[in-house]
Amino acid sequence: MNETMLRWEGRIGSLKGAAVIALIFLVIFFFPAFENFTTAMKNTSGSQTVKISQLSTEQVATHQYVTVSGLAAYELAYTETEDGAKKAIIYPLIDQTEGYIIFVRTTNLHVENAPDANVTVTGMTTNSATELKNIIEQDMDDINSAGFQTNSTLYVEEGEQPAQVGTSFIILAAMAFAGLLCIVTFFFPTTAFGAYPIQQVPPDAPVSKAVKATGHFRQVKKMEPLEFGKTRRRFDNSNANLFVTEDRTLGVYIHFIYTSRIYGIQVSKQETDWMVLVKPTDVVAIEPGKVYSWRDRWAVSIKYRDLNAKEQTVYIIFENAASQVNFANYLREKGFAVSSGQFAVTGGQLWS
Repeated sequence: MNETMLRWEGRIGSLKGAAVIALIFLVIFFFPAFENFTTAMKNTSGSQTVKISQLSTEQVATHQYVTVSGLAAYELAYTETEDGAKKAIIYPLIDQTEGYIIFVRTTNLHVENAPDANVTVTGMTTNSATELKNIIEQDMDDINSAGFQTNSTLYVEEGEQPAQVGTSFIILAAMAFAGLLCIVTFFFPTTAFGAYPIQQVPPDAPVSKAVKATGHFRQVKKMEPLEFGKTRRRFDNSNANLFVTEDRTLGVYIHFIYTSRIYGIQVSKQETDWMVLVKPTDVVAIEPGKVYSWRDRWAVSIKYRDLNAKEQTVYIIFENAASQVNFANYLREKGFAVSSGQFAVTGGQLWS
């Protein structure tokens, strides 16, 4: 596979974390968007003229675009406030002939002290919030004793209109497409590694001990004597240390520090040790190459069989080509079979 393809695989695969966050937000916003779409589909023919009695007796469902006429009793309105400021009023719209009332919410505060008037209201039927429902039910006895019936679970939001079907569909389609793009990232490798020939480097090329590692590690319960726990976790591009024991076991070690902060203040700190041990008999293949993503990095792929005979891979990532070559040479000196190319002579060994 060519390098360009590997780079794009690595770049797309590296977006998994961002994709998870994006999917969470898409799921949160999908339901309101879907509700807007279904509401728009219910009201494709425009507003329907209804009677107050139909609204009061629940013959009309919520999220319907309606036009209704009656006597607006503004002086009997409830007041909705936010942070001490008036936000809206909810006034009764009365059918004096049939004896029914429906409540209408409006943000037009100028009508708050207006005299009663016969009006025609156009808006959306909406479920009453718990607070509004409780207030209406508290006054229900007075409403009934005055000879009227009403509905505490539904009101009309004056002036509100359903979304356009086309606009709602485009929004849903865009969200679905964005979700598909997020899901696609999970079909790409988190680490895109490709074999690459060992490079010829000058003898005085700088060699760095700083390395990073990617792979599944076992938690170390005790360092001396070495004892592993049952916990395993994946590390990606984490600072690591390398060593080879007397029996030629290759070790990759990570000291992990987790710090918890609240408002920038450290409240806890946890330190754990993690390790991969690869015996020569467990090695499947050791291959120099590159890890491709937004930036190419020199690396060595070590495939091995774990305690359950399951094939695993740990990637050792270096700062430059000379460091990679130095490590590959060192492994060969220790008797490991390293594939790919001829090895160049570098400066002093750092892995002994």
